Amino acid sequence: MQHLIVVENDYEIDLTELDAVRENLNGFWIPENHIDSENILWLDFHKKKNSATWEIIPYTEEIKRTESFPLKTCPTFAGLIKLNGKVQIEFVGLGGSDTTEIEYLYKTKFKIEGITYLRHKGYDFLKSWNVHGNEIEK
Repeated sequence: MQHLIVVENDYEIDLTELDAVRENLNGFWIPENHIDSENILWLDFHKKKNSATWEIIPYTEEIKRTESFPLKTCPTFAGLIKLNGKVQIEFVGLGGSDTTEIEYLYKTKFKIEGITYLRHKGYDFLKSWNVHGNEIEK
């Protein structure tokens, strides 16, 4: 619990506003039912393409110290699309694609497919990097 982000005035994000959804999904998340896990979700949406990798990464002291971690060669891509007036997430991976409705999104939590994710502090060194495909921009 010490790695979760808490805000005084948490509020719901308007799911009809693509830019607001993208900005508020960016960052690190952990499933509420796996709060003690050593794995976190990292979403870093590209501003112009509204896409990111759905990257599950380990959260360890060694990674904090070395500032490096393994990347998967075939990650699932998540794209934000607007359907029926609401922003949804489209997942594309080796097994095909699927579109999922965002049940709700707050500054510190969101829910999709019945799973609630809580905002996690993540890694400071990754907050200044954008990783998209093979490009790394700082």
